Amino acid sequence: MSIEARRNKSGATRYTVRIKNGGRTVASRTFGRKSDAESWERDQYRALQFGEFIPPSQSSRPFSQVAEDFLESRRGQVGAHSWRTDRDHLKSIPAWFAARPISAIGESDVLKLLTEQLSTRARSTVQRAKTTLGTVFAYAVRERLINRSPMRDLRMPPGNSPTSQGIQTFTTAELARTLEQQRTIKPRLADVTEFLSLTGLRWSELRALRIGDVHEVPFHAVRISRAHSDGYAEKSTKTGKARIVPLTQRAWQIVEGRIDGRRRSDYLFTSETGLQLSGGPFRKFVHWSDTVPAGRTIHDLRHYAASSWLRAGIPVHQVSQWLGHSNPNTTLRVYAHVLGESQDVAAIARLNSMERQAGPTPTADANLDPAVGPHGPDSSGLSL
Repeated sequence: MSIEARRNKSGATRYTVRIKNGGRTVASRTFGRKSDAESWERDQYRALQFGEFIPPSQSSRPFSQVAEDFLESRRGQVGAHSWRTDRDHLKSIPAWFAARPISAIGESDVLKLLTEQLSTRARSTVQRAKTTLGTVFAYAVRERLINRSPMRDLRMPPGNSPTSQGIQTFTTAELARTLEQQRTIKPRLADVTEFLSLTGLRWSELRALRIGDVHEVPFHAVRISRAHSDGYAEKSTKTGKARIVPLTQRAWQIVEGRIDGRRRSDYLFTSETGLQLSGGPFRKFVHWSDTVPAGRTIHDLRHYAASSWLRAGIPVHQVSQWLGHSNPNTTLRVYAHVLGESQDVAAIARLNSMERQAGPTPTADANLDPAVGPHGPDSSGLSL
């Protein structure tokens, strides 16, 4: 046994554990309770036996330092947008979490952090932050800083985010008013807003569209194979795969007027001066904050398109393909509330049908004999 008991100046007993390997002390720690000291000692010797021992000099590194090393290791290995998103999420980690030793962070600490974030951020944003955290802890395991990630089996807490009950997007009336107002300001750019609502394209995908991506056979469509986020280099789509998105008659009308006499390499949608679209100027020129309901974003136009397709009875797997989701389960999860509407509509239709068959609801009459009822004697012959 390598536990040494000593009394400090206040008279309390402290228990110091020294872990030895090959006659050399490789770790030491002091506890206020002997049972904690014994438990820690057993864990350390077990780790030594199975080759899982991590020196305290590594496991005691604060989370903030591990996060910095993680970001540096990812530089150039992932897309610039993903790297910056990870950096921004880690930059917002509160001090109480960032200063903790990486080995001292448990599931309860992560749940506390995510719950705090859910009180002020959209659930989708916190979900992305959770992904970043999970990648940091996976990096720590690979680098032998910890033996197990505290997020391996962790689920998102319910939180109290106002957006946790499903996506919020334009109503048909809101979109109609938006388009009407934007057409009085910049008709050509208003078509961009409408096209996004008809095709469900991401903004980065629309920016990257060329004339050569337009197909007329066997039906009007656009081929989506690139994405170009504002401020970043052009790259492949989010899934790395190309997809075909069909165009409705109205969507084709918007496209048709932009392809004649132009080169295949030209951008399909441009500013009024012929330059590639950019999110900031686009919102400025269409007076986005004035013409769009508060809280609505360009990405909500994608949600509007997907919701419209599902309400029209388009199968989920087809909607998933048009949206460019790698897994139809993503579509099911994001638009579960829309899919549930069809069941409600069918149920209400059945109830209305029953009401029509039953005829008008009888009105109460205080002068009627309660034993007879409004339609004469009860058919059973019994008085109720």
